[in-house]
Amino acid sequence: MTDRYIYPIRLSGYFCPMAWVLAALIFISRLSAMVKLFMALYLRQALALPIETVGWLLSGYGAGLLIGSMGGGLLSEHFPTARLTAALFFVSAWILVLLGLVTDVLLLAGLLLFSGVLDGAIRTLHQRLIMEYCEVAQRTRSQSLNRVASNLGMAVAGVVGGVLAQTDFRWVFFLSAAMSLLALVWFVRATHQRDILRQDEDSEGASGSCVPYRDKPFLWLLGASVLLGLAFEPVYSMLGNYLLDYYRLGAEVIGWQFALNAVLVVVLQIPISHWSERWSARWRLLAGSILLACGLGMLPLGAGVFYLCLSTAIWTLGEILFMPTLNVMVMKRAQAGKSGHYFGLFSMCWSASVLLSPTLGGQLYGHFGGHSVWLGCAALAILSMPLVCQATRR
Repeated sequence: MTDRYIYPIRLSGYFCPMAWVLAALIFISRLSAMVKLFMALYLRQALALPIETVGWLLSGYGAGLLIGSMGGGLLSEHFPTARLTAALFFVSAWILVLLGLVTDVLLLAGLLLFSGVLDGAIRTLHQRLIMEYCEVAQRTRSQSLNRVASNLGMAVAGVVGGVLAQTDFRWVFFLSAAMSLLALVWFVRATHQRDILRQDEDSEGASGSCVPYRDKPFLWLLGASVLLGLAFEPVYSMLGNYLLDYYRLGAEVIGWQFALNAVLVVVLQIPISHWSERWSARWRLLAGSILLACGLGMLPLGAGVFYLCLSTAIWTLGEILFMPTLNVMVMKRAQAGKSGHYFGLFSMCWSASVLLSPTLGGQLYGHFGGHSVWLGCAALAILSMPLVCQATRR
């Protein structure tokens, strides 16, 4: 057996320097996301807004994500990605400050919409940064490291944000703004006078067409990502209420399930990605889809905390396999040309899943009961598999 598969992984040599830089960037930026974690609570408790108004305001943020995902990709074709990212971080910091000071509902709606646009654009640009600064062989690894950094940052943000919210909600906004400025400084120092890599076409990924709308494998991949997004996102919008209604579990146990998911990603993402490098992208995506379908589809079939933890572990393993692989597949297609369009379309489709999933899941839950949500999620994950096969055909 070659050194490539000997454990433990030598992290210093396993990742390129820019992979660490971009992972640190996403970790710091996720600390600023504590605003998103506590926004609904802030609007309801601190501003005493009706729950219906809170829902519409948060929907505005989701709409902004959708717009920014595509907009960021299109802008990156006309402006240097690094400079554009730095500018968006700077503007985002001041939007966060204003969100902590403004109390007028219409102004809040506009700020949340704009905040969503900025966040969506930054997410899209981050994927392009990985392509521009990491070698082809390092991109899957960089995706894995970024997922670890993202989950770790969100876990820390939840703890810190909870402490600040008990003191004064405004500190959540102000500290988030400070984290955005810190991310800006870190990113500018790391990318100053650093050349981007020449974007060679990848023989496996390029299709000969430089327009994503005519790139059939990419369109199949978009379809698969929409189905996987619709199958995965109810974990965040529906799982809590489902466990309360059907498993009779309290908020503390429900919170531990999300913590278990984050811990598993932090601990297992890099080793599993390293181990699965010998697999093709098709098999990683198919295995991830099956595990997601099994983990979510088993929820109506059992009960108890141990059974729930087993379900969480299974669908988390699926997430670990398919999430970074989807992003790497988009990068392979993007090297054929019009990369901003590729990244923008992919991010927009995933954001659309985030926007539609709570609505569709809520309708299923209300009309057919909570079990139908997870059976539907399992069916969507299975239905994505033929699309994956079409997207990965030679």
